[in-house]
Amino acid sequence: MKDTTLRSAEQLGMTIRLKRKEKGLSQNRLAELLGVERKWVLRLEAGNPKAELGLVLKTLNALSLRASLSDEGRPLSREDREASTSRLDEVFRRLQRPARK
Repeated sequence: MKDTTLRSAEQLGMTIRLKRKEKGLSQNRLAELLGVERKWVLRLEAGNPKAELGLVLKTLNALSLRASLSDEGRPLSREDREASTSRLDEVFRRLQRPARK
């Protein structure tokens, strides 16, 4: 998939839907992989602007998609990219930990 500039939750949802279908995953299967209900995937693909960021990032990771940030079309500096990557890595580590009971 080529790089895409997303400007809305709807565009993000459409991109996720296309990638999910490209990978041959049903909404149910993706939900299982993420540990959420199918309706969460359905809402995300419909462009839910209130979707939990951590789960959105987990979804992107499950679909082998990456998120990249830029400042008004200009790439972030190397230092800012590294800091952002470090923070995102920490989010992914937290998401991969088993839930505490």
